[in-house]
Amino acid sequence: MRSERFTMSGVLAAVLVACGGMASYVAPPANQHLVPEITAEGTKFFTLQRDYLRPELNTDSATAERPRGRSGNDLLMGERNIEQRLTLIMERTAFCREGFFELYREQTLSGFSVRGECREDATDEDRERFSTGPIPL
Repeated sequence: MRSERFTMSGVLAAVLVACGGMASYVAPPANQHLVPEITAEGTKFFTLQRDYLRPELNTDSATAERPRGRSGNDLLMGERNIEQRLTLIMERTAFCREGFFELYREQTLSGFSVRGECREDATDEDRERFSTGPIPL
């Protein structure tokens, strides 16, 4: 009985350490791009689009098979640290130089997107530089 208690304590400690390590979260692999949009009035909008790289489902059978040992509820959902990641993207691309605010987010099984607006109006240089379409990240 005493050794069971120590074993259970060891398992509990390992679980707590594992859960405490969530700071090392890595976003699911995805094709990611920034879609800039500048209106005629000069308002600058953007969409950060992440299209998840998911393994293809088995299409040979009538029903899709789940990977063994995983349930449908085990899918990795959600994105973390979006504000920090967006800030780094804006610094790297210089699209929103004076900051931005988020308008909305959308999460699906196939991807994630966030739409936002820059805090400054577009310059002529912005119009020229960001008129080519999505920016791969």
